[in-house]
Amino acid sequence: MQADSVLLPGREESFSLALPPSLVALRGRALELQRQPQPGLPDLTLIDACSWAAHTEDEDWLLWRARRCAERLKAMPVELESGELVVGKPLFREPTEAERPLLEAAHRTLASVPPFPGGDAGHFHPNYEKLFRLGIGGLLGEIDARRSQSALTDEQRVFYEACRIALEGLSAFCRRVGDECEAMAQRKGERAEPWQNLSAVCRRVATEPPATFRESIELMFLTEIALWFGEDHGLTCPGRMDQTLRRFYAADLAAGRLTRREAFESICCLFIQMNRILWPGSAVAVMVGGRDAEGRDVTNELTYLCLAARQATRLVYPTVGLVWHEGTPDELTDFATRMLATGGGDPAFFNDALIAQGLRDHGVSETDSHNYMNSTCVEIKVCGASNMWVTAPYFNCPKGLLNAMEHVATNGTPEPESFDGLQELVRQDLAGTIRQAAESLDHVWQERATRGCFPLASCLIDDCLQRGRDFDRGGARYNWVENSFVGLANLTDSLLAVKHLVYDRQELSLKELQAVAASNFEGHEDLRQRLLNSLPKYGNDDGEADKLAKEWAEFLVTATESNTVGPHRYVPGFFCWIMHEHLGSDTGATPDGRPAGWPLADGAGAAQGREKCGPTASVLSTTKWSHRPILGGLVHNAKFSKTLLKRDSARKALRDVIETYLRRGGFEMQINVVGKDTLLDAQEHPEQYQDLLVRVAGYSDYFVHLNRNMQDEVIARTEHEL
Repeated sequence: MQADSVLLPGREESFSLALPPSLVALRGRALELQRQPQPGLPDLTLIDACSWAAHTEDEDWLLWRARRCAERLKAMPVELESGELVVGKPLFREPTEAERPLLEAAHRTLASVPPFPGGDAGHFHPNYEKLFRLGIGGLLGEIDARRSQSALTDEQRVFYEACRIALEGLSAFCRRVGDECEAMAQRKGERAEPWQNLSAVCRRVATEPPATFRESIELMFLTEIALWFGEDHGLTCPGRMDQTLRRFYAADLAAGRLTRREAFESICCLFIQMNRILWPGSAVAVMVGGRDAEGRDVTNELTYLCLAARQATRLVYPTVGLVWHEGTPDELTDFATRMLATGGGDPAFFNDALIAQGLRDHGVSETDSHNYMNSTCVEIKVCGASNMWVTAPYFNCPKGLLNAMEHVATNGTPEPESFDGLQELVRQDLAGTIRQAAESLDHVWQERATRGCFPLASCLIDDCLQRGRDFDRGGARYNWVENSFVGLANLTDSLLAVKHLVYDRQELSLKELQAVAASNFEGHEDLRQRLLNSLPKYGNDDGEADKLAKEWAEFLVTATESNTVGPHRYVPGFFCWIMHEHLGSDTGATPDGRPAGWPLADGAGAAQGREKCGPTASVLSTTKWSHRPILGGLVHNAKFSKTLLKRDSARKALRDVIETYLRRGGFEMQINVVGKDTLLDAQEHPEQYQDLLVRVAGYSDYFVHLNRNMQDEVIARTEHEL
């Protein structure tokens, strides 16, 4: 049930979520494009080839990277469509027949470009506050002032020149979009005024700081496009929109330049545009609520408008996260809970006090610790001041146990005499895997300083300009790498099964249990059902299971943090995006009764369908171990019955569950409110459910776009009644 209006706190009249026909048409186009592969950007390949052909050995690598970015931004075609309130998306298209031989030649030219070393270059969050305060022209002025200092090294001089080139490319891109809008105005005749207004906005923000809400949201989008397609920072997020746009919104309302409806529709258009530039199965995020550097709650009317825009557009991007703390207004928590009841899966709830303290544990200042962002799913990075790689990599937790069992069964490793002896083999396997990953990532981190580098990003991340260093050469204020562990519940439940059957009851030897699992329980279905239904399971407030999960979570945290990547200790995470399905599809049967190929557990909570004691018991289990170090992100998924759509008492109970989780130190919680019958019908009649959204594991996706294995996994999750 999709609500057609909401009640904004402090206002008696309801606020309609109905979109004007122009945005309805744009939304329909975005939804249609999500059903088919998006064409590419052949123009970028051609631009890059020309840019690289002009490169000489005498040209500094930083200057080449800056020139490549600027040339993309000066020439990349843009697409304008009727009804757009925020403009500048690139023109995706198939190459023409005449271009195909040119593209083949371009690829041959580009084959000589030294390969990018790897590592995360996306999940980027620029310092919008500084950009809005100074504008592009002000940043260029800062660069000129710093370049004029006499004590600079040669590398710093080159760095500032590279930043100037890249930033002038951004300015040229803004002007060019303005020129395209003016050309559109000339074609529209009597309907020219909206395009003339957009042209003036784009041309102004090409040099000047934004002065209005429309200018600030336009500059935000143009900067995102420039970072995504000019410098390959995919997944750059709009971020904390209710804070960065707040002063413009308040000033425009007071001056009568803007209405709430107009601001709401601009936000909706921005959200729709994100679906035009992002590939299926990905994620991009907006975060609202929270506290400022003085600990004051920042909730304002834009907080509600961002949430309402998500509810009105009902597209897969962006997800909206709510930063919750003890001072979060009751009205906001109630608003968010009612929004969840409509079945869209948003907002997710993030624990502000816990995350801010976790950041401070890593040397982040008090002020910066409240200005963070879920990078796309739940990974945390400091806004506007960080070079943080996320999900590098995803680790398969139960694979460590399967490896240990296989070594015993086939490689001559003596069968451990005790359960702890077996656990030590698993610890050694996983610790070695983590160490190898850290060593590889550290090598990539060092290589990035030579064959990475991002001059445009360096203009928008503190303290690159202050230090005179590129983003990839230690310029950012905070630098680290985050990983993510998948299948903690499967590891826990599998170890418990081994403990009970092999070591406590001695019903099977370890080799015999390994053989049964390796056969995918063929001929042993009775045993598999016992494993699934007769032994303790993590996620049910069971002391034995939860104690073991806690021990393993703490081990994985310690094993991660004992390694260093780049200048900082390795940072752990516990979420999976889509990797629980990908890793599960390549993982044999596990001793918990999970069959081969089935997805691993979808977050840090129980495995699918194993929460037998209700949602409160589930959150009690997950919060028995500390989430404070888990800045790589942690997901607790929950699925509730459609009765939540109908009863105030059920929504009150849901709020109690969420707040219990957060008050006990839970990191993030996300909710699906969609019945099993609906999901089963969507499998049979996908054409009728094209915009049915579900929370997967840190992000949302269209249910009908998931593969069958993932759909079955979502259906298999325990559906709680309240």
